[in-house]
Amino acid sequence: MGKRSVVSEDKPIATVSGWEDGEHYERAVTKLDRWVLQSADRLVIHIGERDIVLVQDPHSNHLGGYIWLSSLVLCSYLDALHTGLPKGRGQRHEWIHMDHGKRWVELGSGVGLVGLMLHQLGIDNVVMTDIAELVPLLEKNVEANDVLVQSISGRRENAASMDDGRPGVVVEPLLWNDDAAIQHIKSAGPIDYIVVCDCIYSEASAVDLVLTMEKLAGPDTTIICLSEVRNQAAQDTFMEQAQAVFSVDLVPPVQWQKKVTDVVFDETLNLYRLSKSASSSSLQKDRAGRKKK
Repeated sequence: MGKRSVVSEDKPIATVSGWEDGEHYERAVTKLDRWVLQSADRLVIHIGERDIVLVQDPHSNHLGGYIWLSSLVLCSYLDALHTGLPKGRGQRHEWIHMDHGKRWVELGSGVGLVGLMLHQLGIDNVVMTDIAELVPLLEKNVEANDVLVQSISGRRENAASMDDGRPGVVVEPLLWNDDAAIQHIKSAGPIDYIVVCDCIYSEASAVDLVLTMEKLAGPDTTIICLSEVRNQAAQDTFMEQAQAVFSVDLVPPVQWQKKVTDVVFDETLNLYRLSKSASSSSLQKDRAGRKKK
């Protein structure tokens, strides 16, 4: 179920700009409105005390070419976890730990809001991935926030003027279930967290998403998956596929939505927690045995 937050509706969650009837506009947005946010050419997202600049293509042929509402909700949740860290307010009881040294890999990064939020929250090792066609947009948005674009392979010349010693953000192309691309991401070291936001939109995509998560995740990887429920069949397929290889929990809304205080949302959102289970290891060994026969 959606949630009504106590946040003041006068507080803007974004400042958007673009063109409307031949006129340039810039306006503050105080409510999550899909049309207003997705039709803008440029957005400044306001979460807590943090501002993140994004450019997007409202006419993109790709779903990741423009922002999705659930990413703002996830950013508010992550910000709340980070805000509680210095004061020790139950951090040890949280299943997501905002330790700066952990390695985070995001699948389906789109315009890059979640990955950039993680960077602003002090995570030193953030990897954003999406299809190759969206990589230039991701790189543009990283640089729009004065952050150095990095890569695992060194395929891109980094802007020396931006290299001031601060950790950058890694941007890499990743087509789901592409074994070569998955191994490339894994080559840089163990992954502590995989984060996925609003990527369960069809039954076929749900299968490929689970296969990709299975191949990327190690025994100590925690997977965070937030999904808006639009297509129940896709959610059911995701759960069926994921439960075959992961331990899967649907986090009760009461446990996490009370921490989201920057945005008001009415959409039905599912927050999943996944990790490799004993059954997953057994299944992988069984598959390996079959291949040898």
